[in-house]
Amino acid sequence: MEINAYGSYKTNSADYSLNAQKSGGILNMQDFLNLLVAQIANQDVMNPMDNTEFVAQLAQFSSLQAMSDLTELALQGQATSLIGKNVVVADYNSFGELVVQEGIVQRVAIHSGTAKLYVNDTEYDYSNVMEVKEA
Repeated sequence: MEINAYGSYKTNSADYSLNAQKSGGILNMQDFLNLLVAQIANQDVMNPMDNTEFVAQLAQFSSLQAMSDLTELALQGQATSLIGKNVVVADYNSFGELVVQEGIVQRVAIHSGTAKLYVNDTEYDYSNVMEVKEA
């Protein structure tokens, strides 16, 4: 079996293409399990891999997933801590011009894990916050 850095591998029976880039560049548990099954299915039958290697890989991926979840929760916590604070936010308008607004964060909504802040009745991503000022 030949695996190269360009995202494809060949076996004796078929030619497969792998897509290493997912939307957002994030691999999930299903992707890991698919790779694990492919690894088991294509291993050398005369020299199989040790089960402890698979368990170690699964544990490593699980801890990486947990750290990723904690990071997401921390960002959501930071966003909600801005409620009632004076912030400067920037975003591009429909003409491609950068528009900078200053105001009090009225509320925070979390949609699909992404924090949205409302400043002057306008929705902004948490990543659009440029500065936090004293009230």
